[in-house]
Amino acid sequence: MDKQQIRNRVNALHRWMAEEHYDAFIIPTTDPHNGEYTPDHWKAREWITGFDGSAGLAVITRNCAALWTDSRYYLQAEAQLADTPFVLMKDGTAGVPSPTEWLKEVLPEGCVVSFYGEMFTVAMRDELVDGLGSHYKVSPSDIDPFRTIWPERPALPEDPLFIVPTQQAGVSAADKLRLIFDTQHAICPEATHFILNDLSEIAWALNLRGSDIAYNPLFVSYLIVGARHALLCTDPARITPEIKVHLAEAGVGLARYKGWKNFIDDAGPTDVPAFANTMNVKVADYCRTLGVRHHIIPWQVDRLKAVKNATEQAGFDLAMVRDGVAMVQFLRWLDEHVADGTVTEVTVDERLTALRAAQTGYIGLSFPTIAGYGPHGAIVHYEATPETAATLQPHGLLLLDSGAHYDSGTTDITRTIALGPVSDEERRVYTLVLKGHIALSRCRFPEGTNGLQLDLAARYAMWQEGYDFGHGTGHGVGHINTVHEGPQQVRKNLRGCTTVPFCAGMTITDEPGIYVAGRFGVRIENTLLTVEAGTTDFGRFLTFRPLTLCPIDTRPIDTALLRDDERQWLNQYHAHVYTILMPHLTDEADRRWLKEATRAI
Repeated sequence: MDKQQIRNRVNALHRWMAEEHYDAFIIPTTDPHNGEYTPDHWKAREWITGFDGSAGLAVITRNCAALWTDSRYYLQAEAQLADTPFVLMKDGTAGVPSPTEWLKEVLPEGCVVSFYGEMFTVAMRDELVDGLGSHYKVSPSDIDPFRTIWPERPALPEDPLFIVPTQQAGVSAADKLRLIFDTQHAICPEATHFILNDLSEIAWALNLRGSDIAYNPLFVSYLIVGARHALLCTDPARITPEIKVHLAEAGVGLARYKGWKNFIDDAGPTDVPAFANTMNVKVADYCRTLGVRHHIIPWQVDRLKAVKNATEQAGFDLAMVRDGVAMVQFLRWLDEHVADGTVTEVTVDERLTALRAAQTGYIGLSFPTIAGYGPHGAIVHYEATPETAATLQPHGLLLLDSGAHYDSGTTDITRTIALGPVSDEERRVYTLVLKGHIALSRCRFPEGTNGLQLDLAARYAMWQEGYDFGHGTGHGVGHINTVHEGPQQVRKNLRGCTTVPFCAGMTITDEPGIYVAGRFGVRIENTLLTVEAGTTDFGRFLTFRPLTLCPIDTRPIDTALLRDDERQWLNQYHAHVYTILMPHLTDEADRRWLKEATRAI
């Protein structure tokens, strides 16, 4: 990108800031719905900085500018920010100030710090206020500066929606809305309505899906849930007659996307809306400005969504069969062609995507495919491009992390594949990761155990050898929904998500890894379902059932490092994969490959 163009865009924002009397303006990566992936319309941080990584926070003052991003994007950000007004702040690096610390360094006390209210959650605003203290004024803007300074800004998406029938969802939209109201009303009896802005929650609640956001079957909207009726705020043009009937049967009315304002405008003295602290500041402040009584309350909708009913669980099983077939077809093809010298990391993505797309019920990828060969495998969230793609050779390791949405469920799987001979260190690291994967997968634990407590199982073996990894060990997976679903996570860090207790019906990924910088990476991932494991005198116990159906490569294993019980687990898993997938394979070559890949060790 032309760096002068970036400087011109920053200057345009400077002029707007001067008109509004703001000394600093903060631009996050998120959107009004706090989603992981952002529609092009809200990619203001990318537009003004020129940095197109998926994580980052830009802060612009009258005299200087900086961008914070994490270690995945240090090299990319250095290149894209060069010769622009932005200084790269390597988030997580010792000595690098936080955004609030930096603002206090470059701004005198009394200055006004602002942001566009739709782009900040209430929780983010509170954190900013706490970080700056009383000597600075935090003043959210009700005006979006990019409406005027971004002349060719993409429009809001308005793609068609589709219905997830009750026989696939397991529970009707009407029953889900009733459950949401009853659950949240028990927490805040004074509230008469609950406003949802999380798109994954809205899609789940209404048994509707869309395609507004890359890799997520979601649609831009708000949902207001009352005791008897609900209101969906979205672009009316996308509502077909069939969807109108579907919504009417659930007691849901329609309004335009900004229709939440009319709801608040018309609120009477007895109307009390409530929402989570992940609601954007604009909605919360609009209530406050109009004097509408409202509450920011503990939120339970994400937990309701996280517990999969029996129908959803069956849907996951079907999706895993389809995904497993595509994976077997791909892995057999890879074994046959890796020695040709024509397969690149991009080819891997294209071939696997095409095989998935040929499966019944395929909707789309659930995230960008990560195919990292050799040193690229050590980059945790590496995405190959035609310019960076390595050509695979018949030696070393390929790390392949991928997934898809089907009309029955969502998948997320990582396999690390030996393309030929591997080094002793690669073999040792691979086996340590496998031991961690097995340990978490076969855990039996008391109901109420959380992800912080479970994380040790996945890391214990590698810790004993001095290895570790920085990313989370596991996240929930949505049902035809976001592949990274909360609120539960397994990771070593004390966070809200790691203190959420597990219960039967929750999904979680099991994906420990080890990354040797500049040389190779290993990650092995299955999606698991939390299931009951019996009751003892000490209470109810839970365990995990692997949902993913795909062989784990046995060729790089150092069998001397495996205990008998670990070897037994792997053999039982492979026997299960063989039994389930074999009837769905029609090509004899695929059948032979699967038989060999699942042979007991």
